[in-house]
Amino acid sequence: MPLLFRRAKGIGRGPFGRARGGQYFRAVLRGPFLVLTVRFLLLVGMYSLLRGLFVRFNAAAFGAVAAPAYWGGIRFDLCALAWLNALWVLLSLAVPRPRGSWRAVLTGLYLGVNGLALFFACVDLEYYKFSLKRSTADFLDILTAGSDTANLAPAFARDYWYIVLLYAGLLALLVVAHRRAARLDDGAPLRTGRRVLGAVLTLAALVVATRGGLQLIPLQVIDAARYAPAAQVPVVLNTPFTLLTTLGKPTVKERHYMAPEQADVLWPVVHRFDAPPDPTVRIPERPNVVVIVLESFSAAYSARLTGGPGYMPFLDELMGQSLNMTHAYANGRRSIDGIPAVLASMPELMDEAFITSRYAQQPFTSLAGVLAAQGYSTSFFHGGRNGTMGFDGFARSAGFQRYVGRDEYPVQGHYDGHWGVWDAPFLQFFAEELGRERQPFMSCVFTLSSHHPYELPADLAAQFSGGTHKIHPVLRYTDEALRRFFDRARTQPWFANTLFVITADHTADLERNGQQYSKAIDYWVPLLFHMPAHLPARDQHRVTQHIDILPTVLDLIGHREPFFSFGHSALRPSSPPYAVMASNQVFHAVGDRFAIHFDGERLLGVDQLGPDSTGPSGEPRDLVAYDMLTRLQAVVQQFNGHLLHNTLTVPREGP
Repeated sequence: MPLLFRRAKGIGRGPFGRARGGQYFRAVLRGPFLVLTVRFLLLVGMYSLLRGLFVRFNAAAFGAVAAPAYWGGIRFDLCALAWLNALWVLLSLAVPRPRGSWRAVLTGLYLGVNGLALFFACVDLEYYKFSLKRSTADFLDILTAGSDTANLAPAFARDYWYIVLLYAGLLALLVVAHRRAARLDDGAPLRTGRRVLGAVLTLAALVVATRGGLQLIPLQVIDAARYAPAAQVPVVLNTPFTLLTTLGKPTVKERHYMAPEQADVLWPVVHRFDAPPDPTVRIPERPNVVVIVLESFSAAYSARLTGGPGYMPFLDELMGQSLNMTHAYANGRRSIDGIPAVLASMPELMDEAFITSRYAQQPFTSLAGVLAAQGYSTSFFHGGRNGTMGFDGFARSAGFQRYVGRDEYPVQGHYDGHWGVWDAPFLQFFAEELGRERQPFMSCVFTLSSHHPYELPADLAAQFSGGTHKIHPVLRYTDEALRRFFDRARTQPWFANTLFVITADHTADLERNGQQYSKAIDYWVPLLFHMPAHLPARDQHRVTQHIDILPTVLDLIGHREPFFSFGHSALRPSSPPYAVMASNQVFHAVGDRFAIHFDGERLLGVDQLGPDSTGPSGEPRDLVAYDMLTRLQAVVQQFNGHLLHNTLTVPREGP
């Protein structure tokens, strides 16, 4: 038997037995302590395997990953595993050689807790492509909101069968290895001294691991930036760690980068337009406003915007007839983040979705709320199940007087079997319902057919076939549904007096063609303002974002009262020309030439987006990066402060 398992001999007796020094330590690491150590190290090995698979599944987003990201990740793995298994370790120390019901309890605790953690880690192998971040605690809220998760589980299991097999294989390995590890216990009697020392060493290791080391402050998500550049921070992290560290924790904290007055200058949040933005804009007073949010329509699939293959020919056609924002970015990567950004100017700058956060309970500014106060009738249409991602509750909080979901749709036979009503009939229904609205009206419709699992009925699949990715046919289908909506809307009396805003909630399933995350392609979406008789058609290349929609619409329609918004009018030259977003506690700002990454304390990197190193007016890189950083700090300070102090609206004047 190897020395590790052999009883130490010929060593002077110490206070705890014969062994001393290294040999005594090896004598302690035997029996149940060896079993416990092997079972824990098995989990560390699994997490390292999953990190490698995470990089493999998302190679296009990360490129070449250096070794520090992997070995630095082990530190986060140990921390997560220590927290997950703390109770199991303590009970194992209390009952080193369990029998009967105690054995069943410890086995169930080990397999149950770690099996659940492995489930979320496996899900993120593919879900990362949609969210571009390791899942945080709000993912649990999204899973349990409505019935979509249960209804879509078979489709997800079918399309991601390899993830199911991987998870099943890991569970089987966990069960078998757990059972076989028990054989490492040689059954030798546990001397009191060795048992006490083993327990002390185990507890000390557990405490150090839960803190992530011996540093003063426990390990945090932002510490991952020490091991990898900002774009590869998710590689260092693991999903159980990000879930645990955000569960029940404050979503935002007060930030003080500068004086409040300076933040108001660099990133103003209270706006008032005293004059029209452009003499060529002659939109009539109190027009109707219709916001169309297209599911997963990335600008990368627009022939007009990229010069490459296109899968949205009608939308490209509309761009040529509209004020078309060629460099528009989403502020998030999920529908639950896109809707608040588009309708309430609420960026995704925290780990939790605004809709599921406690901050959604306080009064906030929204396009529907502002216009309803001016006598507009307001409505929100979504063909999904009522309750999906909390959209119905958000719509009510945002001031929409009417919510129309699948429950209110009259033809249940149009259900797609997954998410809700097919886009083609639902958009026709939407056009019909707008004719019944009292004018002026503000209405939003959110499509859904271009969402995973990207399935069309056989006849439609044949009609819209082609492309190189599963999303391409459904993009064409929804684009055609949009064409038919406009064909019908143009015949309605309300059409000529309606400003249309068309964008996507986020991007999905991109073909990167070598472009990495730093290219900002993951957030690039179409955005256009369409009112042909009154709004001159032109391409505007200035960087804009979802949170700019609310102030831009109010600017276009001649709103003259002060209002609160984290975004700015895209028509005002003084507006910050940057888009902002965040993932796993790293903040990002995207300009026309550079993207910067900031962890809240230090600048992590500056990525060049254009062919040279100068800004739009020839400014040196460092000068542009400094301006981007200070404005990013300003918006983070503004965002956190106004959420924490419940000041997301303009205070009323007077008594």
